[in-house]
Amino acid sequence: MTALRLHIPILILALALGAGACVKSRQSSKKSPAPDGQVSEEAQAQINLGAALLMQGEYIKALPELLRARELAPKNAAVENFLGLAYYYGQKEYDLAIECYKRALAINPDRTDVHNNLGLVYLEQNNYEQALAEFNYCLKDLVYQNKHLPQTNIGLTHFKMKEYDQALAALTRAVELAPNYANAYKNIGKVHMARQNYESALDYLKNAARLDDKDPDTYMDLGDLYERLGNPDEAAQAYSQVAALVPNTPMAMEAQRRARRAMGFNLN
Repeated sequence: MTALRLHIPILILALALGAGACVKSRQSSKKSPAPDGQVSEEAQAQINLGAALLMQGEYIKALPELLRARELAPKNAAVENFLGLAYYYGQKEYDLAIECYKRALAINPDRTDVHNNLGLVYLEQNNYEQALAEFNYCLKDLVYQNKHLPQTNIGLTHFKMKEYDQALAALTRAVELAPNYANAYKNIGKVHMARQNYESALDYLKNAARLDDKDPDTYMDLGDLYERLGNPDEAAQAYSQVAALVPNTPMAMEAQRRARRAMGFNLN
């Protein structure tokens, strides 16, 4: 089974960008720093550039642009949130990411999405208690409309703790909140795989692939599952899909190796 991978929800990036600051009129635009919610046009353009690079997966390229945005708007929660994402996903600099998220929350404690992002860093560090505290905080926000995201992350946390009953309960609730959220189905499949409930795992992974046919993790898990079920042709096909989605990557090379294994080729 592939390791858990955490992805930036594009919806959350879009929401964060939209909730970023109101731009001043041209007459009142200034280059000097302004408080969160009142940034100059220059600063907003810089924030937009960094956010756009994040949404394209260009985390390393986004970092210097966002650092420039911080210079222009040093007290802006959106900038700090985006910097946290860039440090976390682009450089695996977890301490710096945590620092940015905490700075964002100091500026604007109502940024529930930042609490969710902070929880993901704690989860990556196996700091389960703090991760769950952040995710559960998100669920208490009555106006937060994306509760399926922290709900899924609660399930992932329990999964990593090997608390499979709690993981299934949390992930099932995520599906109830967002019936078309592929990531929740995929991770329910992972839990069933860990429990060796392979037929149930297959149903959920197929649903995940149907809802999101661009996620290589799902096809890697499907390949592993078909191997365990003794279906080498289906396994090889799933692995080939991984290689097609992420060509010329270590993941693609591993998928190709597993495809050869599934078809009975000697890997020595």
